[in-house]
Amino acid sequence: MNRFFYLVIFYCSIFTQGLAQNQELTRIPFILNNDHIIFQLSVNNSEPLNFMFDSGAGGILINKNIADSIGLVADSERVNTGAVGTHRVAILKGISLQLGNISLNSVTMMRDDAGFEELDDGGEVAGIIGFHLLSRYVIEVNYDTHELVFYNRSSFTYDGDGVVQSIVLSYNLPLTVCVVQVDNTTEFEGLFLIDTGARADLLFSSPTVSKYNMIDAIGDHYVLKTEVGSSGKKAKIMYGKVHKLQFAEHEFTQVPAILSQAQAGVLSFDGIDGIVGNRILKRFNVIFDYQRSLIYLEPNGNMAKKYELNVSGFSLFFKSGRPFIKNVIERSPASRAGLRNGDEIISIDGVVANKLDPAVIRDYFRAEGARLKLVIKRGSKLKYTEIKLKSLI
Repeated sequence: MNRFFYLVIFYCSIFTQGLAQNQELTRIPFILNNDHIIFQLSVNNSEPLNFMFDSGAGGILINKNIADSIGLVADSERVNTGAVGTHRVAILKGISLQLGNISLNSVTMMRDDAGFEELDDGGEVAGIIGFHLLSRYVIEVNYDTHELVFYNRSSFTYDGDGVVQSIVLSYNLPLTVCVVQVDNTTEFEGLFLIDTGARADLLFSSPTVSKYNMIDAIGDHYVLKTEVGSSGKKAKIMYGKVHKLQFAEHEFTQVPAILSQAQAGVLSFDGIDGIVGNRILKRFNVIFDYQRSLIYLEPNGNMAKKYELNVSGFSLFFKSGRPFIKNVIERSPASRAGLRNGDEIISIDGVVANKLDPAVIRDYFRAEGARLKLVIKRGSKLKYTEIKLKSLI
């Protein structure tokens, strides 16, 4: 065998090894803000802006105030479809995005006049992005390290020991097959959206709720009318539990679930049975590989954690870093304690709320069985009350 032949083998070997090594393009840190993935990117060379990473977002949304502040001009308008309805958005063309070592040019965005909920620390959410990144890169959502890792999609090879799950893209949304056991007699297989932008564990679309008579089968539940999704529109939703969810070769039992009664939006579509939300997804480190129609799911340290149940009867939101109450549920611990939507929490068990980290405040109201002494502000008046936390389902 001559020297030339050896050299060919040598360099071919090096080339093959290089292809087998996944090309990491950039790593971007994120925070979990009440189970939404928030990271930073720049728009047209702006200062870093807070965006939500949402695999359930087929387009890019940006807050109107932010768009105006950096000089983005609308080209036209269109109707955008959210989880429970539609709303008009302005179209912005020819935008550039920068995130880590990555730049995207000639991007089209939608300007959302409704705005988004503030971050717990008072920061502003500038926008929402999903498909436009996921369609260009293989992206790992690492919930252990709180990082988004971007890989070159053409040379990517998965070499982990997680579950390889097939997906199908519909309306730019990733769908996969799950099996659900509603109660002892009702079980079905359906297509579910893998949605990092949904805070819930599991949601069911209106047609699926009707088809399997889930309202009667769900057992203990409570009902709330609240804003859902990017449209900002309110929908009546029912909270309960299903017996089992089979997803990514794992079986989850007594899963908290939302039963939609929406008449418009994604949760009214016949072709989508429901949504697997971030409270299930964060139990894995998830790699999205749209080019190969696959996701890879590796169980992480969250797998054994208990489900987060509503034991207070209200939701917390933060404005300028201060905690407020919304979505008070009838006949719940909150309503029995006399709490109302819009009340500001001033102190908890004698500790002034603005001295507490927002995550600590949320943890106070997740401790089932606890009895908390509260001072709240309603208008210009301070009121004292006590709440005993108890699961609603």
